[in-house]
Amino acid sequence: MPSRTAPVRPSASGRPPDGARPDDPGLPSALRGAGLPHSVHPIDLAAVARDLWPRGTLDLRAGRALPAPAAVVWPRSAAEVRAALDLAADLDRPVVPWGAGSGVCGGAAGRTGAITVDLRRMRAIGPLDPDAGTVDVEPGVLGQHLEDWLEARGWRTAHSPSSIMCSTVGGWAAARSAGQFSSRYGVFADMCVAARMETPAGRLDGGAWAPADAPDPLPLMLGSEGTLGVFTALRLRVHRCPATRLLRGYAMPDLESAWRAMRELLQARLWPSVLRLYDPVDTRISGSKSRGEPPPPRPVLDALREAVERVPALRRHLLELPLAMPRLVNRIADRIGDEALLIVGFEGTDAEVEAAVRAATPLLAAGRDLGAGPGERWFAHRHQVSFKLAPVFAAGAWADTMEVATSWSRLPALHDAVREAIGDHAAVMAHFSHAYPAGCSIYFSFAGAGDLDAYAACWAAALAAAQAAGATVTHHHGVGELKARAAAAEAGPALRLWREVRHAHDPQGRMNPGRLHDRPEPDPLDIPPPTGGPVYGIDPISRTARLCPRAAPEALSAALGAEGWALEHAPDGPLGAWLAGLRAGDLPPWATPLLGVQARFPDGAAVQLPPAPRSAAGPDLRFALIRGARPEWVEVPVRPLAEPAVAVELPPERAADRALAGALRPADQQGTRWVFRGPAAHDLAQLAAGRTGGPRG
Repeated sequence: MPSRTAPVRPSASGRPPDGARPDDPGLPSALRGAGLPHSVHPIDLAAVARDLWPRGTLDLRAGRALPAPAAVVWPRSAAEVRAALDLAADLDRPVVPWGAGSGVCGGAAGRTGAITVDLRRMRAIGPLDPDAGTVDVEPGVLGQHLEDWLEARGWRTAHSPSSIMCSTVGGWAAARSAGQFSSRYGVFADMCVAARMETPAGRLDGGAWAPADAPDPLPLMLGSEGTLGVFTALRLRVHRCPATRLLRGYAMPDLESAWRAMRELLQARLWPSVLRLYDPVDTRISGSKSRGEPPPPRPVLDALREAVERVPALRRHLLELPLAMPRLVNRIADRIGDEALLIVGFEGTDAEVEAAVRAATPLLAAGRDLGAGPGERWFAHRHQVSFKLAPVFAAGAWADTMEVATSWSRLPALHDAVREAIGDHAAVMAHFSHAYPAGCSIYFSFAGAGDLDAYAACWAAALAAAQAAGATVTHHHGVGELKARAAAAEAGPALRLWREVRHAHDPQGRMNPGRLHDRPEPDPLDIPPPTGGPVYGIDPISRTARLCPRAAPEALSAALGAEGWALEHAPDGPLGAWLAGLRAGDLPPWATPLLGVQARFPDGAAVQLPPAPRSAAGPDLRFALIRGARPEWVEVPVRPLAEPAVAVELPPERAADRALAGALRPADQQGTRWVFRGPAAHDLAQLAAGRTGGPRG
C-alpha cells in the first residue's frame, strides 16, 4: 500500500507515480505495441498482488482486498526489461519488480496502477567457469533449480535459505539474502561477484563488471529491493561439492556456554559450515536431544492443540486461548530447563574435516556429545520451516519471524531485550543460525492472537528493542514496508547518500515507491566526535576495534600492539582511504574489512551505523559513508598477537589454486607465502603444502 509519509517525487507530468490510473483501457494496447509478454487478467494480477508478509495474510483472512497492479509483464531478456521501464516512464506508472513472492516484509506487494515486472521467464543458467569458480545466472532462476543444475556438474553456491524452493536469485540480491551455511560461505552479498541491472536512467554494472574508474556500485545495488532498478544478470561464486560432510549435536548447559563455543569456533578460523543453536524452548520443540533417551515432554501448545482438535467447534480457535496470554505461556516455557541444542558441521575433503574436528573438539568440551542424529535430522528437514506458518493462520492466530544481528559482546543483551519485548505480545522462541567471527544473528519465531493492531504492536515493540540494543533491525529478510521506518532510523542522515544515488538512477522515484528508504530523514543524533586515538576502543569478545580512519598503518600497529592486538587486514595507507578504495576481489571473499562507522557531514549532522557482522537493512552504506562524509571512527576486525601462526611457502601452481585457498582459507596470502592462524594452523599448512610431511619455510 502507498506510504502515508513517504515523499514521492513528481513525474515528468507533475502527477506522482502512485496516482497512475489502475484501469486505463489504453494500457494493454501500449504493452502489445511494445512487444512485451503481459497480462491484465485479474487472476494474473492477483498472483503478484502480494508477497508472504504475514500482514497480507491477516488482511486476506479479514476479507480485505489487496492492492493489485494494473498489469504484469514477463520479460524474457534485459532488452525487454529495458522496454518495460521505458514504457512505464511513457505511461507515468510506478514499477514493482517481482521474483517469486517469497519475501516476508511487503517489499514486493501489489501497488494500484503499477506495472509489475515478473522475472520468472529470465531463468537462464551458465556459463559455469570452473577455473574462476563462478557461474552466470539470470534473476528469475529459482534457488533450488540453480543448486540442482550446479550439483549435476559437481558444484554449488552453498546458498541455502529455507525458502530455496520458492525464492529467486534476483530476490536474494534484492534483499541481501543469507543461507543456512552462511558461517562458512557467507551471505549472498559475499558470494555475488558481479551484478547488472536496468534502471530508469540506464544500465548499471557492479562488482567485476563495474568500470574501473569509478566507485563500485555493487554494495548499493544489493539490498536495494527494487527501488533502484531491476536485476538482469548476476555472477556468483561457486564451490566444489564437498567430499565429506560431518554433522553433530551437542547439548550445551545453557545459552552462554553455547555462545562462547560458537564464538571460539569461528574466531579459531575453523569455519564450520553449520553452526546452529536453539534456545531451550526451541530445543524442546526440535525433538530429542540425545541418543538412547526418550523424547522430551512435548511443548504445552502441542498437547493443547491435540485436545482442542477433538472438538470441531473449537478447532477454528485452537490457539486463541493460550496465545491470548503470552506472558503466561512464556513463563511456562522458561521453566523447561536451560539446556540448549547446538548443531555443528564441517565439510570438505576428509583431511580438511579431520583437521577442523581435531581443533574444534576442545572448544566444545562444555557440551554433551549427542552424536550425528540431531544434525542429520536438521539437514534432512532444513527447508520445511517455510511451510509451517499457514496452519497457524488457519487456526485463528498469527505467526512471524524476526532476525536481528549484532556483535558478540552485545548479543546477550539483544537477546534478552527483544525476547522480552515480543513476549509481552506473543509466545516466543529463538535460534541462532548465522554466526561470524565478529558477531551473530538471532532468529526469533513468535505466535500471537488478535487482530492487525496486536500484530503491529508486537512488531513495533520488537523493532524498538532491537534498535535500543544497538543492533541492525534485519539480518537477511530485508526491509520492505514492515521495517521501513526502523531501517530509516538505523541509517539516519546516511539516507541522504542513498537518495543521491537513487535520484541519479531513478529521478522520478518510479521504482517500487514507498518502500525501503522512502521515509523522511530522521533527526540527527547528538553524537560527539571521538577524542584521543588512534585507538578509541577494543572489543576483545568480538575481536573488533574502533580506530581513527586517518591514522597511518604504523601508528595503528604500534597502538594496537601495545594492547596485544593487530589489524586483521593490513592497509597500505591511512585506514579510511584504504577502505574507501576497496573493490570486489581485493580481499578474500570470507574477509569482512568494515563492521561499523561514525561520520559527519559538512552541515554537522553525524551518523553512526552500528557494528553488525551482516545486515540487510537496505544497501550497504558504510563504504559510501566513508567516501561521502568525514569518517570519525571505523570499527574493523583485529586479532590477538598471541594467536598461533604457521607460514608456508607454496609452489606457484598451488599458490594460484583458488579452490585450495577457498577451502583452507589462509589468514594472509603474499604471493606464494601463505600464513595460517589459529589452533588448526599447522594442519592446514600441511594440507596447503600437499601433505608432504609438514610446512616449509
